[in-house]
Amino acid sequence: MAGALLDAEAVHGGRTAFRHVEAIARSNGIERARVAEVLGQVGLDSVAGRRVGGFSLAPASSPPAPPATVRAGDLLASEWIKLQSVRSTYLTMLAAAVVAVGIAASTGAANAARWASLSPGQRAGFDPLTASLFGMILAQMAFGVLGVPAITSEHATGMIRTTFAAVPRRRAVLAAKAAITGGVTLTVGMATAFAAFLTCQALLSSAHAGVALSSPGPLRAVLGAGCYMLIAMLIGTGLGAIIRHTAGAITALFLLIMVLPQLVIVIPSPWNGWIERWLPEFHPVIAQHPQAGLLSPGITIAVGAGYAALTLVTAATLITRRDP
Repeated sequence: MAGALLDAEAVHGGRTAFRHVEAIARSNGIERARVAEVLGQVGLDSVAGRRVGGFSLAPASSPPAPPATVRAGDLLASEWIKLQSVRSTYLTMLAAAVVAVGIAASTGAANAARWASLSPGQRAGFDPLTASLFGMILAQMAFGVLGVPAITSEHATGMIRTTFAAVPRRRAVLAAKAAITGGVTLTVGMATAFAAFLTCQALLSSAHAGVALSSPGPLRAVLGAGCYMLIAMLIGTGLGAIIRHTAGAITALFLLIMVLPQLVIVIPSPWNGWIERWLPEFHPVIAQHPQAGLLSPGITIAVGAGYAALTLVTAATLITRRDP
């Protein structure tokens, strides 16, 4: 196990020594109890709970570890430790939830306050689903960003070399990162979408302008919004593996899901409409009624999933052809 720490300087600065060693241990099928024992053997038990700040986690002369058969469960456990042992994971998810629910509350309160002054035509054109889930458009960027450092942070610190030394099957590493981060994103994304919807509808109900979750459309929109958070995160993970630089991958993600759908308006008709339909566009997912010129919610999600699959397949191809 000590041999697996030869590259000990390649550590995420926000992770404790114990968590770093535990992540490597689990990827090799080594039990958690062995971590404290080994840290004690190399004289690092006193700093096990400290966030890594440059001290060595193992003697530079440690012999290489023998090859180990890596089980899928151990690899997933290792990636789970990496994800939940850094504060940025929680801060990013909290930011996404606060933005989405905050915008839903603001929109619901504003529309409820002015409802009495709206004309019948304006009331008929009001879309309570878009009002409830509009904040998820910004939340998708936060969830996409969550997927980027899942791999770029290891390239930045150099820990990716340790990871690939412990798990030579690089595509399995990429799959494990996508699976663990994706599971968390889907869970939190769904919870955020439901919270945003229920918050906005509670405020709109005071003006009798809301819509019940059991009505045709709302449940589909809420579930679709949660799924789109997963799509954004998978695109972020794929771009992170392709570009291998956090700022560059986040910039590419922002351009793809936030900027390009807005730039198509400068393209001459009818090309702008055709291109807009096949971009990762979030609006059709949350609209109560079909929008002219845009795809249906189901096909929109399928298109987004296609972008996610394309980036991940490209990443899986490149990850085996380039040095870490």
